[in-house]
Amino acid sequence: MHAKDLLLSLLKVPSYSKEEKEMMDFIADSIAKMGYEAKIEDEMNLVIDAGHEMYIATHMDTIRREMPIRIEENRIYGRGASDAKASIAAILLFLERARELNVSVAFLSDEEEDAKGSQAFVKKHRPKNAIIMEPTSLRICNYQAGSIEAIFEIESDEIHGSFCGGAIDEAMEMLRELKAMECWKKGKYFDSCLTVQEIKSINPYYLCPAKCEGRIEARLLAEQKADEVAEEMKTIIERYGKVDFKEIWDGFEIGEKEEIVQIAKKACFDASISFSLDGMPSWTDAIIFNNAAIKCIIFGPGELKYAHTTKEFVRVREIEKAAEFLLALNKAIAN
Repeated sequence: MHAKDLLLSLLKVPSYSKEEKEMMDFIADSIAKMGYEAKIEDEMNLVIDAGHEMYIATHMDTIRREMPIRIEENRIYGRGASDAKASIAAILLFLERARELNVSVAFLSDEEEDAKGSQAFVKKHRPKNAIIMEPTSLRICNYQAGSIEAIFEIESDEIHGSFCGGAIDEAMEMLRELKAMECWKKGKYFDSCLTVQEIKSINPYYLCPAKCEGRIEARLLAEQKADEVAEEMKTIIERYGKVDFKEIWDGFEIGEKEEIVQIAKKACFDASISFSLDGMPSWTDAIIFNNAAIKCIIFGPGELKYAHTTKEFVRVREIEKAAEFLLALNKAIAN
């Protein structure tokens, strides 16, 4: 298989969260032709359990957004190009080229929404180590951000549009207070911060509306306690309205001397990939694995910055290099 043709085939297979069956069938058919035995677990995960203490895992699902597939020079654009179909392609290339399998492999569902795939996986499997494949520009991320997702709702009285006030103004004031919290700190890979990802308020008339809703997310440093930050956010938001916390997750950091990092370092060297440790600023299945006492790092082709956007892309060469890394990793474990 060629990386370019393989990724294009994967991009043509729809795999929205909770609708991954067609993608699972595509992957299962591909690996069956290579002679591997894979098992569908809980109708959501596809697992090659080779009985090893190391797992390579990525997710099959994408966000629910339509994007055209296009090729520009050495880049392939499309929904899920980097997040995470490039990683799926790299794993399939690795499986095709490996002479023997010294790792186990898992293709997980529902990463983009409720993480039911990874949660189901850790109930059945407890490997010692894992590499969670996500777009990291081929850097080894041993540092995972924590995160908080919250939905707020503010209600006020409607007033004529020539007056100051209303629910939107109150929401803006609340957001200013949230962004002024002292918990937002500088970090060695990225800063902790608050982002406003959605604001909704219906106003077809000339007035200041009575209701404003929104979704906010906090990115935390691995050393911060997510529940403490969430409690401080709750105190501020409830002075203005209501809040529902959808997710509250602590991050983590794996020490450079840990076995998984050292194996990855050797694999980078053998695959001629520059080794550098970095931080993953977004939620990944690695949090679920880490909470289950599985030592894991995050690694994969593609730039996270453009994931989910209309500019999402991956360089074909990065897929090839990721496959070379997995081959080197597989060999390093055998030795």
